[in-house]
Amino acid sequence: MLGPAGFGIIATIDQVVLTVVQVAGFSIPFFSMKFMSRAHSEGNRRFQTVFSSFLRGLFLLSIMVTILVIGITWWHPALLGVELVPYKLFILLALLNVPAMMLGIFFVHTLAAAQMTSASATLNLVVTFCLAFAASSAAWLFGMDGIYITVAITGVLTTIGSIFYIRKKLSLRVTDASAGILKELRRSPEIISFSLYGHMALSAYSITMLIARYEVFSTMGEAQAGLLQALFAIALALGAISGPLNYLYLTPILNRNIPNEDKFEKAHEFQSLMIIIVFTLSIPFLLFPNLALTLLYSSEFRPASAHLYLYVFWQSLYLIVNVYTQLLIGLDDVRFISVSSLISYIVAIVLAPYLVELFGLPGAAFALSLSVFLNGLVIPFRLAAKFRTSIPSGLWIRTIICLGGIVITGQIFSQLEEFSVTGFLARVLYIALLTPLLWKLLPDEQKRMIADMIGRFRA
Repeated sequence: MLGPAGFGIIATIDQVVLTVVQVAGFSIPFFSMKFMSRAHSEGNRRFQTVFSSFLRGLFLLSIMVTILVIGITWWHPALLGVELVPYKLFILLALLNVPAMMLGIFFVHTLAAAQMTSASATLNLVVTFCLAFAASSAAWLFGMDGIYITVAITGVLTTIGSIFYIRKKLSLRVTDASAGILKELRRSPEIISFSLYGHMALSAYSITMLIARYEVFSTMGEAQAGLLQALFAIALALGAISGPLNYLYLTPILNRNIPNEDKFEKAHEFQSLMIIIVFTLSIPFLLFPNLALTLLYSSEFRPASAHLYLYVFWQSLYLIVNVYTQLLIGLDDVRFISVSSLISYIVAIVLAPYLVELFGLPGAAFALSLSVFLNGLVIPFRLAAKFRTSIPSGLWIRTIICLGGIVITGQIFSQLEEFSVTGFLARVLYIALLTPLLWKLLPDEQKRMIADMIGRFRA
């Protein structure tokens, strides 16, 4: 429909909007979960008050941010980058979706904070599907001109639908007499420091992503930016599948009022499973990168297939490190992990232009992977120094095998034609050897769950 060039333009504009959501929104949609999880453990009445307070404040903030950024874009579009000035109208239309994006994240996290993991995942899936369907349909029917108007309208409808869904599931009202964001800040002043520290880390991440996209867009052209977005999209799809397990299941548990020892145990158990999930989900893209890009996009995107495993590695590393990032947040060590994340992303921001210029598309993956690696490197030392705990050696071994396996698998099979006799047989043999190993590593509880599902299917 759009080709790599059109896809690259849309991806860069989308990243601008995401950066606005994270930077100008002070990351409140993301970090409100911590305080709502705590409130839920204190009772339904307290949960109602915190929900209404955050919702009111977030709605007002999203409207003000949208008006402000639209004004800046209208009068000074060059501030977003000279290369993006020709696409000023598209950016203005895309910014209309900022309130719906902020509130959409908040609604999903509300259900997760109430430990309704299934309902939270369902809402996230339905809203994402509606927005993706609206965007793809508009692109097919109207081209780029209709995408952002259609998505903005769809965003309003999904926001209204989400409010009714939450009311049905949790009996939460939009308004509450005792609610108020200023009242909540007076009651829990740590919200300000927590949000500011979290804002630094998330903003740095978003800016790093924007700079990586913009550097490719400005130096290598729109088509290469489109290829970069295809690589990002597939890698981030791994996060979209496995990431919610962390945010919607583990994170609410870690932020409840429970002993630290229980939090350590939950994090280690979850990490053991997460490593297996991440590696398993990455296998199809490592073995069949050309096929994945062709089916998901078109044959025009196949030149990027040789680099796909590097982006899968980056996202896998991020998902693994993020488990212990959320653990530190749950332990209220927000300042440390935020400063650590900020420093690691600053390194990526500085190095990204040079690495992209030197290596091309792989350079962006190198910069992002380096930032995650640096952040992950300090977490074990922090756990040992402040909390007198350590990551089990078995988890270290699994992590090394998982990440090393991704790189080696990607390197080997990128050299073998996917549907040649030799290449296809090699892939079949690889899967045959890997399957029993993954089954052996799977925790007993998950083995019983899978066996039960197979038994029901046969019946």
